[in-house]
Amino acid sequence: MAKKSMKDAAAAGTSVFDQIASGNVQDAKAVQYVQDVQNAKDVNKEGVELARLNLKIPAEIKEYLTVAAAKASIEQRRNISLTQYLCDLVTADMEKHKDQ
Repeated sequence: MAKKSMKDAAAAGTSVFDQIASGNVQDAKAVQYVQDVQNAKDVNKEGVELARLNLKIPAEIKEYLTVAAAKASIEQRRNISLTQYLCDLVTADMEKHKDQ
């Protein structure tokens, strides 16, 4: 049986999962192992290494930060995410206290 593309499988109305499980769909190119993805360093556009931080904060603080980031986006006429807004706050605080 000839191998089909995902598009062919979808057009045929068959489940993509079933097509993959049966081996009738072309192998994905450049697939990496999960471990390779987990070991990859996350960097931003400037090449600065990034780390994850999972926060559990009160809902009203999260809402405030979301609104504040949106206001900053409007003021600066560029999109500022909540994460970027928090990073900007912490960076400003670090600069303020760097002599101490």
